[in-house]
Amino acid sequence: MAIDDDEASRIASDRPDPDDQWAAGFPREDDCAPAASRLTNAAAAPAPFGVYRIVPLSHGLTIGTIGFHRPPDASGRVTIGYGMVSAEWGQGYGSQAVARLVEICRDHGGVAAIDAETDLHNIGSQRVLEKNGFARLRTTEESCFYLLELFRGRRTEPAMRSAAMP
Repeated sequence: MAIDDDEASRIASDRPDPDDQWAAGFPREDDCAPAASRLTNAAAAPAPFGVYRIVPLSHGLTIGTIGFHRPPDASGRVTIGYGMVSAEWGQGYGSQAVARLVEICRDHGGVAAIDAETDLHNIGSQRVLEKNGFARLRTTEESCFYLLELFRGRRTEPAMRSAAMP
């Protein structure tokens, strides 16, 4: 479920509309003030390279965001980011959401590689990327950097077909 400019502003300011169905703890600090401009800019990016809500079908509440920092650059690289409220960690939602972004990139055809970064101590997020075929490139004192290379002209089966979360 793509996030538009109005919703990005509500998330960034932590001011839901009456119709917004947010899980407890959403938006996270990373979704609010420090990331406000990135979230708003990404929401305005050309489809499909925007930001999406993570909404499990089991309860229908927004538990996090996932998306692209910007459309592909001249070399066909994109960077993804994601996060969820901690109460929903470990249920497979992150893995499914990243798989859907990988599928979007493969279907688009103009993406050659996907970059991602996790906090050094966020083992769960590192596992999400590894489950989706990302390789760790390097590690610093604070972060782990990952890359998934997509091979142009050769399509592989995506890890997940449905955009919906169980």
